[in-house]
Parts: sequence; C-alpha cells; structure tokens
Amino acid sequence: MQLSEKQLTEARDTVQTLLEQLGLAAYLFEVEPRTDHWEVRVECAPDSGWQSSILNVDESWLTACRTDASARDKLLEEWRQRLQV
Repeated sequence: MQLSEKQLTEARDTVQTLLEQLGLAAYLFEVEPRTDHWEVRVECAPDSGWQSSILNVDESWLTACRTDASARDKLLEEWRQRLQV
C-alpha cells in the first residue's frame, strides 16, 4: 500500500476519534498500512487490566467512517465487541 503522509495522518486521526467514541478510559494505538487494509494495534483497559488487540479494517471502510454515520456505527459496534467495551 503506497501512502502519502496525509493518508496516514487521516487514518490515525479517524482511528483516534473512533476509539474516543468507544469511551475507553485509557488506550494506546498504532495504525499500520498493510497490502490491502489498515492494521490497528490497540492496547486498552476496558474494565480492569490491559488487553492487546489487532483490528484489521479496509482502507475504504475507514475513509467512509469520516463522513458516513452508518459505516461509523457499524465499525464502532464491531470494535466494541472485539475490545469487550
């Protein structure tokens, strides 16, 4: 995946916004481009103790989350289940 600095910044900002919307008290994350998707590595403390998770998201899906409430809600629900929030 050939990316510009702007694309990487937008992906990181979008992921941060999504994680904030999940209401996590504390979290760390990284966004890494892969061949056909973004890999989001999240360390968070949803209830007690820290957990690590890897979330894969299609580039177009992450882009859609910036403007499409339905796409954002679906991705938030998926991440909520995966992160046990």
